[in-house]
Amino acid sequence: MNINQLAEQIAALEHAEQEALFKKVVELSFQHELATLARQYQERLAHAGKLDQRAEEVLAEMEIIREEIAVHDYGA
Repeated sequence: MNINQLAEQIAALEHAEQEALFKKVVELSFQHELATLARQYQERLAHAGKLDQRAEEVLAEMEIIREEIAVHDYGA
């Protein structure tokens, strides 16, 4: 099936079915992007030698970085 045939099938759906389909597409797209982000973050941690680091340690480091950025950017 090519993109035009798919578009024709979608256009033939009832409005409610189209809305449900589009909602599902958005959800799936979000899940795919989240999975990609998680994979990239795991790769970053692996590259930095921190893949086995406990979540609490990672969050503590992120909090320190957030505070440093706030002081630098906002003088807070």
